[in-house]
Amino acid sequence: MIKPAHDIRLTKLNRVLNLIPTRYRAREAELMPNKWPEYRFLTPMDATKQFHRAYIEAYKDYYRENIDVIAASDIKIGFKLSLHKRNAHLTQLYIARQKADQIGLPYPAYLEFVFKFAAARRYRHPPQPNQLWPGEKKRDAWLTKIVAFWSDDRHGLELNRMKAIPQYAFFSDRGLPAQRQFRKEMLDLVSRGVYSVDGFVAKHVVERQYFRAVDCHFLGEKAVECAERKAREDVANGFLRTVELKTPTSKEFYQSCFGVPGVVTSDNPICSTCTQRGDCELARQTVISKTLSETGFADPIAEADRRANRRRVNACRTRQSASRLETNAAPKVEVAV
Repeated sequence: MIKPAHDIRLTKLNRVLNLIPTRYRAREAELMPNKWPEYRFLTPMDATKQFHRAYIEAYKDYYRENIDVIAASDIKIGFKLSLHKRNAHLTQLYIARQKADQIGLPYPAYLEFVFKFAAARRYRHPPQPNQLWPGEKKRDAWLTKIVAFWSDDRHGLELNRMKAIPQYAFFSDRGLPAQRQFRKEMLDLVSRGVYSVDGFVAKHVVERQYFRAVDCHFLGEKAVECAERKAREDVANGFLRTVELKTPTSKEFYQSCFGVPGVVTSDNPICSTCTQRGDCELARQTVISKTLSETGFADPIAEADRRANRRRVNACRTRQSASRLETNAAPKVEVAV
């Protein structure tokens, strides 16, 4: 029996609740509008899988260019990572993916920069997932260089290369924060001259249907109308092809932070204006209630950590008691005067 899309989403949320500590899950709502637009409708674990694949490719490229061309093709980096049980490597990868989301770059571009930064400083080994973000001493230099790397031109080029996403089509607009942020970013870029009016209208009005012509009239009504007319003529003559975008199902509008356990909606101003807030909170509580009924705990990871900490404390106390007993039981040696 095929599960409905909503049930599949709840299953994925249940999995992340059992794999990733709360303090990291709690950041998903904050990160959602910052991350690259292609990832804003992916679940956190699906995005982490994409990041993992991009990391493997970037690692191999680094190895090929800086260490050993022949051995690079046989490297098995990342192949033993388990995405189905809690482990330190998965947590590190999840955190690394969040760092990329914080900066807002596509994962391949982010990793391209990180590995080039490492190569320029002649690191002895390729960066591991927990080394993809700068320490305090290198942070200023790192941030300065990534700003130069991620120029407006590169930003615009990557947006053009990004696959067409139906959730951003003007006829799919639901006023979601992800959609509002995408339109703001695009219009900011064209207003700064990153795109020509003709190029923007052809690509994002006619071809991809992200905007209506009227949405771009602030660029000059006559210029936009002329650009649209040229683009429509190019379509008719076969020089330009419009992308067929289906209207997404209601479940395909779930943003990346939808229902993630650990997110506190009152702490994020984005949530206060989100039209999904009610359904999101219901999904979150449904997942937590299911986990509570299955495990006896609303947060199994926190409980497992508490038990492990108690075992460590008890073991330490046992060692200390044994040490005191040995000291007290040791024979006293009288020293002759």
